[in-house]
Amino acid sequence: MQSVQHWRRWLGPLRFFVSGGLLLYLVWHANPASIWAEWRTADLWLIGLAIVLQLLGVLLSTLRWQALLAGRGQAQPLPWLLAIYLAGQFANNFLPTSVGGDAVRLVQLGRRIGSYSQASASVFLDRLMGFLALSLIASLALVLSATDWLGPQIVTSPPLMLLTAGFAAVAVLVVLASFAAPRLLQLLGAGRLPQAAQRPLQNVATALADYAPQGWRFGQVLLLSFGFHLVWIGLHVAIGLALGLDVPLLIYALMVPITDIVGLAPIFVNNLGAREAIFSLYLGQVGVSVATALALSFMVFTVRLVVSALGGLVVLLGGADLRVQPPAAGPAGDASVAAPGDANMR
Repeated sequence: MQSVQHWRRWLGPLRFFVSGGLLLYLVWHANPASIWAEWRTADLWLIGLAIVLQLLGVLLSTLRWQALLAGRGQAQPLPWLLAIYLAGQFANNFLPTSVGGDAVRLVQLGRRIGSYSQASASVFLDRLMGFLALSLIASLALVLSATDWLGPQIVTSPPLMLLTAGFAAVAVLVVLASFAAPRLLQLLGAGRLPQAAQRPLQNVATALADYAPQGWRFGQVLLLSFGFHLVWIGLHVAIGLALGLDVPLLIYALMVPITDIVGLAPIFVNNLGAREAIFSLYLGQVGVSVATALALSFMVFTVRLVVSALGGLVVLLGGADLRVQPPAAGPAGDASVAAPGDANMR
């Protein structure tokens, strides 16, 4: 336990060092004046389109979460879910963490439905289904990039190829494991886990199995996941056009998912550094300067911040809060939560 706490103590500074160091190196190499010059020439109408696409992406993600809840018989009003999702986006993009938004969603939903284990399962599977679609898109783009079907072949380093294929395999396995969570816990946990840990783990495993989408609901959730990531890629295309880039669409379909996958590594802060390095790597293959690649990356991040700021308004107006510590667990192994009529659940 002490070794884990020691590692966590150093992880924060390490993340800022890696992200900040890589970012400063790329900016210094590209010349900040050149990056600013690219920004000044951007088409504002296309930047506005990118903002609309980001809003559409948030809506699709919220609809996916709503579909998962509806499949469990716990449908929630879309406006409320959208407000909580925006509050989570605000936490993700304005706080130095990639899980703060999930914690906000988990606690707000847990208070509303009366179960933190079920809220946790819904948020986990929402993330997982999005990650599954992301991995499949990245894998397909890798296959297409190795051929000349859609234009010149695009070079991807072997480590990135292995990383992407590995994440795709893990995503598929975790989806399958979610369907069989109670059975797996019974096989792996019998006689091997402390009695105090078995009950809460059983609660989470049962909730995961309950929330795992079945039949047409699985197709609906996966389709919404693909829709989100296609819109996310389209946002990058719109900003690229705003900066005057004329590059193959396959470049975007490849570098955007791989950037999101690499950015999951805990050594980066909000994907900073990873995004800029991968954009420079792929766009450099088609003659795009590092300054233009960084201008694209910074503009994408700015659009995300603009839309995420709406979550700050949700918090300011009392639609959600960022206090993510749930109440103490009760005897049933799940945290006791407020009734749906609680004043915090506007």
